[in-house]
Amino acid sequence: MEQPFVLPETAAVLAGIAAQGGPHLADMSAADMRATYQQMGALFDTPPEANVRWTDLAGGPCPLRAYFPGEAVAGPVILYMHGGGWVIGDLDTHHPVCTTIAAMTGLRVVAVDYRMGPENPFPAGHDDCVEAARFVLGSPSGLEASVTGLATAGDSAGGNLALHVTTTLGSEAVKAQLLIYPWLDCTAPDHGSYKAFGEGFILDAKLLAQFAADYLPGEGMAAGAAASPLLHPMPAALPPTVILTAGLDPLRDQGRAYVGRMAELGMEVHFIEAKGLIHGLATMRAAFPTADRILRRAISTFGELLQG
Repeated sequence: MEQPFVLPETAAVLAGIAAQGGPHLADMSAADMRATYQQMGALFDTPPEANVRWTDLAGGPCPLRAYFPGEAVAGPVILYMHGGGWVIGDLDTHHPVCTTIAAMTGLRVVAVDYRMGPENPFPAGHDDCVEAARFVLGSPSGLEASVTGLATAGDSAGGNLALHVTTTLGSEAVKAQLLIYPWLDCTAPDHGSYKAFGEGFILDAKLLAQFAADYLPGEGMAAGAAASPLLHPMPAALPPTVILTAGLDPLRDQGRAYVGRMAELGMEVHFIEAKGLIHGLATMRAAFPTADRILRRAISTFGELLQG
């Protein structure tokens, strides 16, 4: 069997985590998983961009944080949904990446602190993100200038949420989307990258199964159109899309497959793969300099779609 390509920076991080030992994330309580994820961000992520200001946004359906790359002007707003399997992650874990998106695109970004499992199972998080999108499109005063349209972005489970918002509101409202290693099939496929990278790369099949059990506990939820859009017909029209995958990710093939389906239907899609890197690279950029460069390339392309 051919060995996967692993960047030296990736190998060093994986070896360091393995040497630490300790329980598997999936064997922890949700509270302990969240605390561990916060600690990983503090250890592995970059500082926020210095020239981006931010404020918590009042009046929405759930906690929201708005980012401003400068003086607010009328224009589109990027709605960002954080990753973490719909169980971990929050506004703070994805604060640096949101500042980078705002700084690079020159647009306002609103991050969504949606409800998560197991306390709030599906469809709580999906519903919160759709309502947050509608709230932002209403040009709330906290955004300081009118909102002329929306773009969606998110990583992992947040990429799923971004796509859900896009398909719910339609391409008339959503002008572009950035999906970073999106989770598009929650049924635990037993082939391809899901099997090849199901162990040993931080995000593994065991942790994905725990996330799905916590957020999608009902019969048939994991196979539904919202949780597993890859298993269902694609919308007739999607806005221009950037999809970034990681080469050592159980979810890699899901992103690749969605790119292929969009291309087959003649939709505009831009595909970037971070070879030799793992799932979570968007929030581990201090440890992975290559990840920072590749993520910035994806954000740059996304910004061009919005400015065009």
